[in-house]
Amino acid sequence: MATTKDQSKLWVLLAAGSLAVMPGAVIIPVLGDIKTQLLNDSLQQASWLASAHYSMTALFSPLLGFLANRIGWVRVLVMSLVLFAVFGIAGTWATSFLPMLISRLLLGAATGGIAAASLGILAQMYDQAADRSHAIALASSAISLSNIVFPLLAGILGADRWQVAFYLYGISIPIAIAAVMLFPKQAGSTAAGLDRVAAKPVLVAMSHPTVLRFFLTLLLTSATALATVTNLSIYLRNAPISAATPIIGLILASQAIGSAAISAFSLKGLTRRFGAVLSIGIGLGLMAFSLVAIPNLQQVSLLLPVAMLFGIGLGIVIPSHYAALANVTAPELQAIVLAVGTGMTFLGQFLSPGLFGFVLRALPTPWSEQPMTVFYLAAGLVLSMGFLLVASSRHLIQAELAGRSQ
Repeated sequence: MATTKDQSKLWVLLAAGSLAVMPGAVIIPVLGDIKTQLLNDSLQQASWLASAHYSMTALFSPLLGFLANRIGWVRVLVMSLVLFAVFGIAGTWATSFLPMLISRLLLGAATGGIAAASLGILAQMYDQAADRSHAIALASSAISLSNIVFPLLAGILGADRWQVAFYLYGISIPIAIAAVMLFPKQAGSTAAGLDRVAAKPVLVAMSHPTVLRFFLTLLLTSATALATVTNLSIYLRNAPISAATPIIGLILASQAIGSAAISAFSLKGLTRRFGAVLSIGIGLGLMAFSLVAIPNLQQVSLLLPVAMLFGIGLGIVIPSHYAALANVTAPELQAIVLAVGTGMTFLGQFLSPGLFGFVLRALPTPWSEQPMTVFYLAAGLVLSMGFLLVASSRHLIQAELAGRSQ
């Protein structure tokens, strides 16, 4: 049974992990003001500021995961939390595009360290697969809720001056202090249960076909989720729906609510019954169904539960991927493999516009210009991934089901 101190550690790690969405969640609500006041209304520069951090987070998640393996996981977490506040708040002093871009890139690098270290430590805290899966699901739930809370806070604080919203990044400082207090030994050493691992076993583990397959589906799922959210906003704005901005916000928020709810309350039971791999297949199936339904619905009252269903599917797929990666990896390698998996998630978000844009440009003109086309493409992609993943992982499914029947 978990002690009060273990529960406190869990809450600190959940709070740290929830910061992974903060770079985009804080700047998006005030991006219009930044574009006007700082960028001379340059849409291209504004787009770079909104997305540049994804590339650095994708790159530094695995790199800082490897560094944490050498110098200590909590040490990297605390360092990243402090730098997160420094680089995030530094944007308030930017007076032109380049300094702001540099601060956003550095913020993305710090985010990579937070995401990798928080998930890595979380995985090492639990020996039992079911407990580990539940903890990862809670982390996913916290991230989903942060996608709702942080944009609201940034919009309120930045209503008069966009710079004020950037002070939200300072929330990482008290989390860093709490981490030092709760993980005193690990924060000051490389040992204390968070062992070093030689590079060769890590490379062998990450080059295994099963692990590579999970990395690929994690990347494509993340890319699909971002493309869906982006195009759903466009689809809702256009005729015949012509939804008002508050309605669009409500529908988009319903996805995060569905994801958070399933991750927090039902995912543990689902993975315990079906295993992580079959759970991924179920989640991808729910995503595909909702993606096909969205462009065929024109009533907001119907779109709301369908958007929530998409969020439920996504809330199953992402944490189940992390659980599956942990289950097929030796305990001493799990933290590093999960750090690379985290990098794949952010890489998918960074590559999403390019991947879907490339496919759209290859389609005939009437289809390439329709927002609904993206939903059908995404549905075909996730449905194919689900079938291929389940078909190619039958031995893992049998092993998981056999383990639950004993």
